[in-house]
Amino acid sequence: MKEGDLIPDITLRSVSAEGTKNFGLHDNFKLKRTMIICVPGAFTSTCHIQHLPPFIKGAKKLMSEKQIDQICCMTTNDPYVLDLWRKDFGKSEILFLSDGNNEFLKSSQLIRNHEKSFMGQRLIRSIILINNLKVEKLICDEPGELKKTSYEAILDSI
Repeated sequence: MKEGDLIPDITLRSVSAEGTKNFGLHDNFKLKRTMIICVPGAFTSTCHIQHLPPFIKGAKKLMSEKQIDQICCMTTNDPYVLDLWRKDFGKSEILFLSDGNNEFLKSSQLIRNHEKSFMGQRLIRSIILINNLKVEKLICDEPGELKKTSYEAILDSI
């Protein structure tokens, strides 16, 4: 996946306070400016402690200042794990998306091997800014880093 590409027309599972539902990317991102926070895994140390908490706290500000209609967090974890993770964070504007069948992972090619950590293939820690189904901006961190995709970096770069 690169800037200018259309996002894949696939269905994931959304997890929110309203329950778990099928979530078609094209149906839900059409005519919207959406930011997807891709993370390697729920409850993993960097994702759980450093990466996502500032986005949870600052989602409204980010949406307002950067004219973003919705923010999603996507990982390859199953929807049941994502629901527990969502509940652990408490109330949030962020919608959690499960790519449990690795469809987005494979079609986007945003793949990082985490076999040494017994996690297999996971999404690269990245931010995808989508405007009416097209990738407007794609920002990826290097392995083991949280620099380009941190909340503070994103406030400065988009």
